[in-house]
Amino acid sequence: MQTLPVSEKIVSLTRIDLNLLTLFCLIYSVGSISRVADMLDISPSAVSQSLRKLREQMGDNLFVRSGNILLPTVYADELYDNILPIIDKLATLLPLSSQIKKRRLTLYTESFISPLVVPDLTEKIVRMNSDISLLHRTADLNEAKITELLNMRQADVVFSTFSVESSNLSCQKMSDMTLVLIAAKDNPLYGDTVTEEMFREANLVGYNTKNEKIIYHRSIVDKKFRSSERCLLTTSFASILLIVSQTDCLGIIPEKVFSTYAGMYNLKKLDTPFTLPQFSIYSSFRKEMNKLLYSLLADFSVNNPT
Repeated sequence: MQTLPVSEKIVSLTRIDLNLLTLFCLIYSVGSISRVADMLDISPSAVSQSLRKLREQMGDNLFVRSGNILLPTVYADELYDNILPIIDKLATLLPLSSQIKKRRLTLYTESFISPLVVPDLTEKIVRMNSDISLLHRTADLNEAKITELLNMRQADVVFSTFSVESSNLSCQKMSDMTLVLIAAKDNPLYGDTVTEEMFREANLVGYNTKNEKIIYHRSIVDKKFRSSERCLLTTSFASILLIVSQTDCLGIIPEKVFSTYAGMYNLKKLDTPFTLPQFSIYSSFRKEMNKLLYSLLADFSVNNPT
């Protein structure tokens, strides 16, 4: 293949409007013409017209519609990977460009997984001295919601109890989550073990969630071993820990949470006459995820205490 002189290469680039490429990167990032229009304060039709021009110049459809989102073609993936570093570099040369060096990663978790993931992930970022900052959000998650968050570019990585199967997403198991039954150390009703009868009559504080897996396992335990409803359902681990530490109530929490806060809240772990359910924690992310996030997740695991 003949190499063009630099001047001829530059001349050839004049045939492409740089604005079209920057617009392409925005559509690729958010997966929505209307959202890009809102970001730029222009009409959706203007965005659509620009995309049509770029499609004609590139000879590729670039995006295909799937429901309410635009999914990139294979050519669009390659184009984005090649031009994004160039546009990022050009942006830093602008006189009014931001001098912020960190790359922000948006992280979603189910609420009860947050204390198992976010502190360790933040610690690793600090230890790596990387140019990454985290934005953490919680949501009630299922496979459909996780797929939507990632495909719509609303999240970079999602931690959940769901193993997501999708052609354009990757999912890896991070760890197993073991649950334990806890009580206050000075609770006069319980020693180190509870019987089925004691558990059946106990005031039990529970975690309020829409997670189908947890609801299913909880219903099995309640049907077989409970004679009354839980005295409290809450989305706050802090509330569970505080109430258990100050009352005769029992609570069920992840073992890692117990290991971290047992001393602070003066808690003890109780042996049960039945096995509490165990869940796995997975991380899900887009396959075209950048190298920074790959390096961050490469050896990251949510370790339970041994």
